Amino acid sequence: MPTRSRLAAAAAGATAVATLPASVVAATYVVRPGDSLGDIAIRHGTTVRALVDANDHVLQTLHAGQLLRIPDASLSLPAYTRGAADAEVYAVSAGEGVFEVARRFGVDATALARTNGIGVNASLSGGAELLIPGRLARMNALLTHIAAEVGIPDCLVRAVAWAESGWRQDVVSATGAVGIMQIEPFTGDWVARNLAQRRLDIWVAQDNVLAGSLLLQHLWNLHEGDSDAVLAAYYQGAASVAQHGLFEDTRRYQVHIASLRALDT
Repeated sequence: MPTRSRLAAAAAGATAVATLPASVVAATYVVRPGDSLGDIAIRHGTTVRALVDANDHVLQTLHAGQLLRIPDASLSLPAYTRGAADAEVYAVSAGEGVFEVARRFGVDATALARTNGIGVNASLSGGAELLIPGRLARMNALLTHIAAEVGIPDCLVRAVAWAESGWRQDVVSATGAVGIMQIEPFTGDWVARNLAQRRLDIWVAQDNVLAGSLLLQHLWNLHEGDSDAVLAAYYQGAASVAQHGLFEDTRRYQVHIASLRALDT
């Protein structure tokens, strides 16, 4: 994670003693060109179904400039996320203010300003870093949405992502594994060519989760739904398992994922 600016550092101190609003998700959203229902739902930590239910006929009428109501209830977070840091750092682009950043992340502008100890109309310079609340809800929505698209149990994708990175895209391992699903660059290239059949940028959260989910789906089909075999191949590598059998840390990984899935109810 990059070193925080003085603004973000001050915000971190402020949020250590302040109580965040009960909900940080924006109540409404104005559709922008290129938006899809999936993108909007993920940004606000909810599901496409809940979004459609909250907005009559939205599937037929989605268009730029449309005002959508964001449903109050977001996805339930797994119990293992309790107490985890729920903010992420964002470097402001030139010309952005609090309202623009709030729309980008689907959060309430007042909650964003309060998290950072500033006013909603504060002047922000390019490169300044803000703490964005609601990280866990957004990541939960992203993981759940992509798991459903790929056709793999969502609790498995969430648990693997938590064990690998704590749902953080900014994590890079000593061996060079990247992001939420801890994808090695050569693995990402293989998944892109053979499973996604398009270029994937594992440094982007959505592509990173897609790469990991496609790999899990491939292993799931290969091992006919044997979760332990899937996890061993994902963690240790299929060739290594075939040559050496399971390493002790692989066995611990399997147990750990099983315990996380048991808490995701």
